Amino acid sequence: MGNQIVQAVLVLFLMSTISCSDTLNSTTDATTDLEFMEPMTSSLMSLESNDTSGNGIFILNWSALNPRFSADNENKLGMAMAIGFDEQVSLKLPYNTSTVDMGSVSIQSAQGEAVELRKQSSRFSGEHTVYSHRSFGPFSNEASLTYQAGAEYTIHTTGSEVFPALNLKATTPEKQVSIITPSSNRLENHSGGIDLSWDAVSGKPVAIHIRPSFNPKEGGKPGEFNREDSEMILLEDQNGSYTITGETLTEIADRTDANVLHISVGQLHVNDIESGDQTYRIIMRSADHRTVQLN
Repeated sequence: MGNQIVQAVLVLFLMSTISCSDTLNSTTDATTDLEFMEPMTSSLMSLESNDTSGNGIFILNWSALNPRFSADNENKLGMAMAIGFDEQVSLKLPYNTSTVDMGSVSIQSAQGEAVELRKQSSRFSGEHTVYSHRSFGPFSNEASLTYQAGAEYTIHTTGSEVFPALNLKATTPEKQVSIITPSSNRLENHSGGIDLSWDAVSGKPVAIHIRPSFNPKEGGKPGEFNREDSEMILLEDQNGSYTITGETLTEIADRTDANVLHISVGQLHVNDIESGDQTYRIIMRSADHRTVQLN
């Protein structure tokens, strides 16, 4: 089985499509190590065999929020981000090229919902422009994109002097990732290992991300842990199950003296779309989560 365990110290951290619990500190300010892509997406992208060159990347993400923040864990809010380049670059990591103004960027769902992504400068460097739409459940009243399996979603840009107007369409996979066991969203006073099982698109890799969980009720903040404090497990030949050993859970918890860990299982669906003799990559990610309080 092509399983890899990698530290979640990753080159690119696209600020996009993540819940509060996904956000982790940066360890560098170097331009060549700018981090835009959240760790799970960048880890799974490293497994892509198609080394395509193109001029832009769009990400749609459906992820059950950390149950600590959401009473309805079935409501997987849709979030999105976009970056454009003024030249062709490899769409595999890392990206060492500045990102550019794309005009206005919006996404329309199959149900007719529409969200506009906000243009902002990256907090790591003013040379980078990032478009994002983030939704934080009870902390935000922003519109969200619901998920419809096998449905067409449309991405529209108005363009700029250095980036074209686009009207791109991509189809969602037939299912989202859904954790089957453990069935409870939160495990209390847990000891030993965890037998994970999930439902996902067969034949595609999944990633399991284990990291300390912060508690906002106790003043915790999403940036208080470094990515070195977490662990990413990549399953290239996944069969819908994996056992996380008790030793692994204890070792990760000991890095920060945390007694609560957050476990995510996620999967990507990648679409490379041609438009005007250029290629644009649309990445669709879904993930499900569990929280574990260690004994």
